[in-house]
Amino acid sequence: MNEAGDYRLHAQQAYATITADAYQRMIDSCVRALPNEACGILASDAILPIGDSEQSASPILTVTSVYPIPNRSRQPRSRFDFDPAAWIQTCYRMQKNRQSLVGYFHSHPSSLPLPSPSDLNGLHASSTTYWIISLLDPDMPRIQPYRVDGGTFIPLMLTQISI
Repeated sequence: MNEAGDYRLHAQQAYATITADAYQRMIDSCVRALPNEACGILASDAILPIGDSEQSASPILTVTSVYPIPNRSRQPRSRFDFDPAAWIQTCYRMQKNRQSLVGYFHSHPSSLPLPSPSDLNGLHASSTTYWIISLLDPDMPRIQPYRVDGGTFIPLMLTQISI
C-alpha cells in the first residue's frame, strides 16, 4: 500500500522476470506446437508472494523453469487443456526440485497475447500468473504476463530476461 492508501498503484507497477533458459524453453515449446496452442507450467526456485512485494523495484516473481504440458484439447488450435497425467507428473517434479508454481503459459498461434473469452472461462486459480505468447510472427514472439484479480487479467510488465 502506498502513502495514500492505494493498493492499485503498486499493482500497476508490478513486473515479472524470466531466466534466459526458461524463456527459450517456453518459446521453443510454443513454436513446436504450431499450428496448435502450446501450454505448460512456470516455476521458480525462489518466490515472493504474488502481488505482495513491498518495493516497486522488486519483481513479484522470477520464472526459473518451464514445464511444457501436452495440450489435450479437442480444439487445440484455439484452446488448451493440460494432459492430466503430465500435470500430476510435473507437480511431483517441481516438489522434488523444491520449486514453486508461479504461473501457467499458453500460446496464441494466430492472435495477440490478449486473454480470449475461453481464457477467461477457463480461469481456475486466481493466486498465480498467466502468460500468453503470441506467435503471429513466430520469429518475433510477443509475451504478455498477467496476474489475476477478482476474475480480471491485469497485465504485468516483463522488464527483463535475466541471464
